[in-house]
Amino acid sequence: MPLSWTIDHGERTIVAIATGSLTRQDLDAYLTALVGQGAVGYRAIFDASRAHLDLRSGDLTALSQVVRARKPEGFDGAVALVVTSEAERELAAYFVGRTAESRLCRMFRGVAEARAWYAELDAPTRR
Repeated sequence: MPLSWTIDHGERTIVAIATGSLTRQDLDAYLTALVGQGAVGYRAIFDASRAHLDLRSGDLTALSQVVRARKPEGFDGAVALVVTSEAERELAAYFVGRTAESRLCRMFRGVAEARAWYAELDAPTRR
């Protein structure tokens, strides 16, 4: 599978890295694995900067429904998508538009930017 990830249960965070061609089947397998690993609703940095997203709008709509439904109570479950090419940015923007109404979801050009966003989200709780 062109997708690997690490889970930090203490921080409730997933970092996923996609390489090569990424399909709907790959993403379905990833989301199913998160259930088995007890990471449903965790924050996720999804780095697709080295991937080609072989997805259609219908795939993204269905995936966004799953992600929206898995938002945990009492935790933001923010999703950060890291994409660099214009084609992938268009697909990511489509996904963000369908997900952000019920779960924090933003697009970034780098992992460092995504981590900085998480730090901003955490700042009010650290005061």
